[in-house]
Amino acid sequence: MINKLFDLSGRVALITGGNGGIGLGMAEGLASQGCEVSIWGTNADKNAKALETLQQYGPRVSALKCDVADQQAVASCFEQTLDTHGRVDGCFANAGIGGRPTQFDQMKK
Repeated sequence: MINKLFDLSGRVALITGGNGGIGLGMAEGLASQGCEVSIWGTNADKNAKALETLQQYGPRVSALKCDVADQQAVASCFEQTLDTHGRVDGCFANAGIGGRPTQFDQMKK
């Protein structure tokens, strides 16, 4: 049980990689303080289990299957998050992306 330290009622947080580990811990902490939470993860089963955990805290929570390495998926999931929650006040970029890094001069705008 997390003590009520401050009031985040009416706030909305988006947490990538929010279906386990540090991301889920962050989501629980925020939800326990009244924050609405949207978690994104690539594993639908883990998303569902995390959603069950988060629903005990009361505020509206949602979970989307989203690969943050895919720009189109991110745009689509962000629109869905806005449709569900109305806005996003904070984003916690917790998801890990594997692979070789892109050179700065080759990054997409």
